Amino acid sequence: MTAALHTVRLVPVGPSAYGGSTTALFEARVMSTAGIRHGLLAADPASTAPEERPGPGFVDEHLVLDLTEPGGFRWRRHADVLHLGPVPAADVHARLAKLLSAYPGCAVATAEHRPGAVLVLARTGARLVLQASGPAGEPVPPPALGSLAHAWLAAGRALGELDRISAAGCHSPGSGWSRLTPPVRPGRG
Repeated sequence: MTAALHTVRLVPVGPSAYGGSTTALFEARVMSTAGIRHGLLAADPASTAPEERPGPGFVDEHLVLDLTEPGGFRWRRHADVLHLGPVPAADVHARLAKLLSAYPGCAVATAEHRPGAVLVLARTGARLVLQASGPAGEPVPPPALGSLAHAWLAAGRALGELDRISAAGCHSPGSGWSRLTPPVRPGRG
């Protein structure tokens, strides 16, 4: 499906010791017609005071569009998250910025700029590089990573506060919960 409504539910799950520091963790469930994907958002604790964190059960609903799919351009003016597909590393930032400029209703744009990595660019200009595979090496659809970033922004947070995002598993509705594990974001540690 080229355009899909994604509903993301963020729930704080408490601090976790990671890499010698404590991070604030948020469980995320991305629900769409393709099923449910689970993940973790880990935030820099210095920027997420308890009173500023998304409350229990914060829900963000938005339209996601994968421009690599046939007919993907049909709903582009209505999308909150646009995925451009594979883009050469030298062009990725400029192409995403141009995409956001062309579609003022879009808050987040993503593109694959090297094997296994996705660049997320927010309308604010903030960017984040994310791994495009889960802990067992299963592929994670880049638009799902864009959805997690969109939910974080919709909760009133800045993209730069995120230390890492892990889309930890996927299942179809009714098949149970996947395990959640926080892998290292490239270049962090």
